[in-house]
Amino acid sequence: MNLRITAGSLRRPLSLVLVSALSPLGALAQAPAAPQLTPGQVAPAQPVTAAAPAPGSLRTVTLEEALTLASKQSPDVAAARAQAAVAAASVNRAWTAWQPEVTLSGQFVHTNAPAEFDLGLITGLFGGVFNLQPANPGLIPPPIAISAANSRYATATISQPLFTPAGVFLIGPAKAGAEAARLGAEEAREQVLLAVARTYLGLQGITQMMDAAREAEQVALQRESEAKSQLSVGMTVEATLLRAQAETAQARVQLAQLSGQYAQLLAMLGALVAEPVQPAPIETPTPKWQIPSDDQRPWEDTFAVRSAAKAVQAAEGKVTYDRFSWLPSLVATARGNYNSNTGFTGKTVYYEGVVAASLPLYDRGQRYAALHEDEARLEQLKAQYASARARGQASWVAAKANLEAAEAAVAQAEAQAQLAARVQQQVSAAFKAGVSTSLEMSDADTRRFFAASSAAQARASVEIRRAELAAAAGRIAASIEKPEQK
Repeated sequence: MNLRITAGSLRRPLSLVLVSALSPLGALAQAPAAPQLTPGQVAPAQPVTAAAPAPGSLRTVTLEEALTLASKQSPDVAAARAQAAVAAASVNRAWTAWQPEVTLSGQFVHTNAPAEFDLGLITGLFGGVFNLQPANPGLIPPPIAISAANSRYATATISQPLFTPAGVFLIGPAKAGAEAARLGAEEAREQVLLAVARTYLGLQGITQMMDAAREAEQVALQRESEAKSQLSVGMTVEATLLRAQAETAQARVQLAQLSGQYAQLLAMLGALVAEPVQPAPIETPTPKWQIPSDDQRPWEDTFAVRSAAKAVQAAEGKVTYDRFSWLPSLVATARGNYNSNTGFTGKTVYYEGVVAASLPLYDRGQRYAALHEDEARLEQLKAQYASARARGQASWVAAKANLEAAEAAVAQAEAQAQLAARVQQQVSAAFKAGVSTSLEMSDADTRRFFAASSAAQARASVEIRRAELAAAAGRIAASIEKPEQK
C-alpha cells in the first residue's frame, strides 16, 4: 500500500527534467547574446559536438526492449517486489495458528545425593520401635530409586490447536494484505515503466531538436560565408556579417544546451533500466499501447485502485477478528516421557494426553483498544480507496485530453514547419535576386528553426501522452508482455 507513494514520487523529478529537455524555445530565449565583434572579426568556427557517447559505445535498444529491461532488472522494481514478498510471508504466519507444535527435550543429571524409597528400612525402623518383626520379609520390595546418581530424562510433546479465533479470522485478511502488497508492487513497476517511456521518448525528441539545431548552424555558417564574400567585393555592409556571426553563435549555444540535456537524460535512462543503453532511431516503431475505451472504466482496473480495494478488505477482516477474539481456544496435547528412574510406577516410558480450553475473560482492555484502532484504520483505508478511484478517473480524463491536444498541436506544428521551410526558400531566393534584405533572411532562418524545433517537440509530446494514457489505464506492462506470458 505504501508502495504507491514511493512509485508515484518518481514522476515529479522526471517530469521536471523532461519539461526542461523539451523546451527549446525557452532555452533559446535564455541563451546569451552573441559578443560584440569588431569589423571584419569572425566568430569561432569550431562546431559544437553532442555530449552523448559515440555511436556503438552503448547498446542500442528499442522502447519495448528498454521497458522489458526495466521490468526485469530495475532496482526500484526489485525493491517493490521484495516488499511484496515480505507481505506474502504474513500469510504463512497466519496459517501457523492451525499447525501443530512439536518439541523434543532431553536431560542428563548427575547428583551426589541420590534419593530412593526403601520400604524395608522403614519396616525395620517401625519393628525396632515397637519390637515387631514382619511375618513374611520376602514380601518387602527392594528399594525404589527416586533420583539415581546418574539420571536420564526425555520428553516429546505434540500440541495441535483444535480451535482458535486467529486461525478462523486472520487468514483471509493476511491473504488480502499480501495481494494488496503485490498490486502495489505492480503499480510501482507501472510508474517506473512510465518514467522509462518518458525519458526514452524525451531523448528521441531532443535528437530531433539537435538535428534542427545542426541544420540552423549549417545555414548560419552558409549565411556567414556569403556575407564575407559580399563584404570583400563591397556588395554589403559589415552589419550583415555581424548578424550572420551572431546567428552562428546562437545556434551553437542552443546545440550545446541540447547536448547537455541529452547526456543528462541518457544517464537517467541507464539508471532506470540498470544498464547503459541509448535509444534507437526515430523510425523505430513504438509499442502498441493497450488503450481501452471509456465504457470499460479503465481507471477502476489500475493497480493502485485494486491495491486500495484489497487493503480495505484486509482491514475489514482484522476488525472482524477483533470483535470475535473473545472466543475460546481449544488445544490437544500429547506428551511422551522417558525417565531412567522407574519410581513408583515401575515404568521408564509413559505418555499422557491433554485437551485444554482457554477463555479470555478480560485482558486489561487490550482487545477493545485494538478494535478501536483497527476501526479507525479501516475508515482511513476506505477514504484512501475513494481517493484512489477519484484520482484514477481524473488521471484518465486528463491523459486523454492531453493526448487529443497533443495530436492537434503536432498537426499544427508540422504545418507551420512546412510553411516556414517554404518561406525560407522564397526569402533566400529573393535575397539572391536583391529584392529582400539580410534582416528578412535572418528572420526567415530563425522562424524555420523555431518551427522545426516545435514540430520535434510536438511529435515527442504525442508519444509521451500515449504512454501516459496507457499508464492511466495500468496497461504499460501489459502492452509489452507476450501472449504466452499473460
